[in-house]
Amino acid sequence: MFATQNLETFVRADAPRPGPRAGMTKLAVVTPYYREDLHELATAHRSVVAQDAEVTHIMVADGYPNAAVNAWGCQHIVLPSAHHDAGNFARGVGALHAFQSGAECVCFLDADNWLEPNHVSTLHDALIRERSDIAVSRRTLRRLDGSVLDPMDPESDGYRFADTGTVMLSRRALEIAVLWTTLPVELSGAGDQFVWAAVNNRGFAIARTSKPTMNYKTKWAVHYAGRQEFPPLGSVDLTIVRNSEAHWQKLPDSEKRRIIFGRI
Repeated sequence: MFATQNLETFVRADAPRPGPRAGMTKLAVVTPYYREDLHELATAHRSVVAQDAEVTHIMVADGYPNAAVNAWGCQHIVLPSAHHDAGNFARGVGALHAFQSGAECVCFLDADNWLEPNHVSTLHDALIRERSDIAVSRRTLRRLDGSVLDPMDPESDGYRFADTGTVMLSRRALEIAVLWTTLPVELSGAGDQFVWAAVNNRGFAIARTSKPTMNYKTKWAVHYAGRQEFPPLGSVDLTIVRNSEAHWQKLPDSEKRRIIFGRI
């Protein structure tokens, strides 16, 4: 129990917070990975190292750790088994580790994507300037060979939808990190859509940078077809997304409320 005389200080929004633990900066980027190519992992990591703000990179192996990562300047968390959920559980675990270790804000980066050098700083600047709980950037669509498909993807606009890699969570939005760890596996094909719905229905203040500072290497055939390009070898259709949407319809209302509103 907290002594009565200490309660006012405890709840004050401007009360001093403990600093980050050794090895953790106030800003962190979490990358869940599974069996991605080492070159992809290195590209993602280098883009975090190149940030113009001091950032801790947390890489979370979802059951298949790559030993090379141990030699990099990052924190390497290894989960004992794969969760087969598109990195959702690993993503949430990494974010919770960051917050518990003293980080004030956490960004996300999938293992096959990379960030522009000002990604973290522009998100953080917007979040502080607008006194928001969450900040969102835009994204550049990249072909599987890394070339630019669309320099400003209209789909991930920060209103109707925000790719997870464009999002920065502050401590005030820590519950969204928890949601990533508890999202049903069957929803993982469209996990970021359900999480974004939760963000919009839980009353968070959202700042938007309008800058495409995250590079998204797209495997979705619809992204190519919608830009009058033939989908390349290795692209996929929306089957896993549709399967997740179908599973959502089968969930009991209590589970839907838990996911979207954070309560049953």
